[in-house]
Amino acid sequence: MADSTEFRIVAYKNTKNPSDGKPVLISSLWSKQQILKTCSDALGIKGKKIFNENGEEPKSFGDLPEGSALYISLGENFEVKTSSSKQTKSFVLCMLGAAAVGKSAVTQRYIKNTFVRDYDPTIEDYYKKVANVDGEVTSLSILDTAGMEDYYPLIDDWIDKKDGFVLVFSVEWGDSLTRLQGFNEKILHRYAQQGNKGPVVVVAGNKIDSLNRSVKYEEGKEFADKIGAKYFEVSAANGKGIDDMYSSIVKELKARKVVAAPVVKKHWYEKCSLL
Repeated sequence: MADSTEFRIVAYKNTKNPSDGKPVLISSLWSKQQILKTCSDALGIKGKKIFNENGEEPKSFGDLPEGSALYISLGENFEVKTSSSKQTKSFVLCMLGAAAVGKSAVTQRYIKNTFVRDYDPTIEDYYKKVANVDGEVTSLSILDTAGMEDYYPLIDDWIDKKDGFVLVFSVEWGDSLTRLQGFNEKILHRYAQQGNKGPVVVVAGNKIDSLNRSVKYEEGKEFADKIGAKYFEVSAANGKGIDDMYSSIVKELKARKVVAAPVVKKHWYEKCSLL
């Protein structure tokens, strides 16, 4: 588990449309040069400048939230396309589930609209997408995680400081649905004190295009209902249901951030009227 001064950011190359980021653990105690070198090493480049999401060269990094994007330049000016809207919101999501259920494939279908056919085990990767949901621009950072048990000690770090979670299972493999219970228990333990202000959790049954389906829709829906989550059936292969799922998460997160107008109580004499 990282200490209190350490947190993860996502390092990107300074291009107009960055997508594949590298998660980097940095410390609020580090100098700008230390952070620049660590991010550059993660990207395999020799960076000379570092920009934040506003295109500024930050002087300090201690107030960056978990999952923030930093863009590493070879010396050129800031090139990333950003929205001019002042209403842009940012959320950090995390993909969880057993190995080989298609977490990376689902993520990359959403980010790049491509299908990754070959299975390549992930440890952790961050992806970024600027999405337009209901006419409002939203910046999403998505952490794609490993499903192999060797990496389960990292789960506590993965689930920390996240706005939402996608619990993914394969409809070809019933045990992958059962294993989601453990991930959900970790989330509940971490955010137990937040109640309704905690993260949004959805369940995704992937590979619905498969001819070898063994988990029925009703089984996935029953599990999601039991943990109080929405249920989506998706296919990374053809993209079905994926945009709708992520849009639903964003809408729910935005709804939770809306502050209700205070109720003004009237005195008893203000309620009276004379006829």
